[in-house]
Amino acid sequence: MKFSAAIAAIFLAAPAHAGDWAPGFDIASLAAIEVPAAAAAKAGPKEGANYSGAEEVLIKEFGVDTIALDMPEAEVIRQSHFYDNAFCFEHALRLSLLALLEDYSSPTSPLARALREAGVQNSPSKSQLNKARQKVMALLNDGASLASLVRPYHQYQPLNGETVERNWIFFFRLDGESYWAVVDRAGEKPALVYGD
Repeated sequence: MKFSAAIAAIFLAAPAHAGDWAPGFDIASLAAIEVPAAAAAKAGPKEGANYSGAEEVLIKEFGVDTIALDMPEAEVIRQSHFYDNAFCFEHALRLSLLALLEDYSSPTSPLARALREAGVQNSPSKSQLNKARQKVMALLNDGASLASLVRPYHQYQPLNGETVERNWIFFFRLDGESYWAVVDRAGEKPALVYGD
C-alpha cells in the first residue's frame, strides 16, 4: 500500500469532527503528498571528491575510517598516468601506511615517537611495538588527523626534498605533528617515513 493511501485510510476512519480543519486542507490534498525516501548514508573517512580507492584501502585493509582526506581523484589519475610507476596508487598508499605502522628507524617517525613516549630506549619488545602501533592507529583514526597526496609545487612538500616526479608522497598530520611517507615510484627503494 502506498504511503499516501495509508494516510487517507487513517483519515477516513477519523471522527466526524475532523472535517472542521482549516479551509483548503482536506483528506484528498493530504493523500496527494508524496514523501521522498531517505537518502542512503555514505561510508568513508571523508565524503567529497576523494579517490574511492584511498578510502577502500584505509577502511577495509587498515580499519581507518575517521581521518580527513585530501586525495582528489583527478590528482590520483594524473599521477598514475603522467609519471612512470612500477605499481598503482593503492599499493603506494598501502606501503606508506605499513611504513607508518612498522618503521621506527627514523627517530622522527610516528612509531619511533610513540616508542619514545612509552619510555623505550633500545630495540622494542613485541609487546612494546604492538602498544606503539596501537597508539599510531589511534592517531590515524582521529578526526583531527589528515592524510594527503602531495602534489608538485603544492602545500605539504617534504622536508628532505623528495620529488613527486620520482615518488608517491603522502603527507600525514597526526596529533599536530607533520609526517611524510615517501614511496619510490620505481619500487627500487623501501618506503620511508619521517617527521619534522
